[in-house]
Amino acid sequence: MDATLFMTIVAGIVGAGRIARTHAEVLYDHDGVALEAICDVRAGRARVLATAADAEPYTDYRTLFRERELDVVYIATPPGTHRDIVRGAARKGIAIFCEKPLARTVANGQAIRNVVEEEDVRFMMGFPSRFAEPCRRMREFLANGDIGDPITVFSTRAGHGDPQEENWRLDPGEACGVTIESASHNIDMLRWLGGEIESVSGQTANATHPEIESFDDNVLATVTFEHGAIGLLQNSWTSRIEYLRHGVIGTEGAVLVEGEEWWRLDRLTYATETDTYPRTITFDAETATEMGYSGETDAFVESLSAGRTPPVDVYDGLRAVEISHAIAAE
Repeated sequence: MDATLFMTIVAGIVGAGRIARTHAEVLYDHDGVALEAICDVRAGRARVLATAADAEPYTDYRTLFRERELDVVYIATPPGTHRDIVRGAARKGIAIFCEKPLARTVANGQAIRNVVEEEDVRFMMGFPSRFAEPCRRMREFLANGDIGDPITVFSTRAGHGDPQEENWRLDPGEACGVTIESASHNIDMLRWLGGEIESVSGQTANATHPEIESFDDNVLATVTFEHGAIGLLQNSWTSRIEYLRHGVIGTEGAVLVEGEEWWRLDRLTYATETDTYPRTITFDAETATEMGYSGETDAFVESLSAGRTPPVDVYDGLRAVEISHAIAAE
């Protein structure tokens, strides 16, 4: 058996905010990973998370890459910083896991793709919904042909949150709004379920911070897929009612996953040609959400150990940026 399947992967995290803490918990508990370093420009945050993870704190990713022999780095910083951090890691031969969105601009997204391909490093984009059990079960209905060919694919999410808690989201130099940041999840879900997107038409709204040109908090878009199906995307940061729904209406049935919180799914409902009534499968919402994050790291580590391309790559990240900008430009 290949000895690489038993190796321990040495990891570091750049960023020490909320999503970095989630990744730190997953990496700390992973049998195949040794989390050795946490880096954040805010020394206090780096120190707190590093202490909790039994890792070393850093405040400069360049120093981290120079002093540590990392196999992989998780990038969990604002999207405007991704290009330079990816470039630094790629040129050191470090495999990269990058949080969404890949970049604020299409040009920077393409630059990231270029350096990843030029340096021939493994790269995985952080889209955990693909690995959540309800979503994986939903896609099995498609893969198995249970609902026929897709006619309509949809992904909708809404909730209420004040981005002032994360200052970069309201920094005019960093802000990118719901369409580029949060709706990247919806875009990836549509592509994962329906295939490549051929055209888009959409509208955005900025109800809370009109003084920031690069910010929006609501988006609604329709898409057309290459094979002819149509799709719907909707995302809101200003809704007092929370929900999360993804689904497919097919030629021989339909399948829907949903939850009453905008980040959690707790049930799958399906109906095929042989079903008299729709059937529902329930899930523990917290467990399903956690499985998304642990599942994507499991898949990343497995791909590194086996020498395979990660299942969600830099092109998937770039397409989300390209499509979100196409929607925002409408």
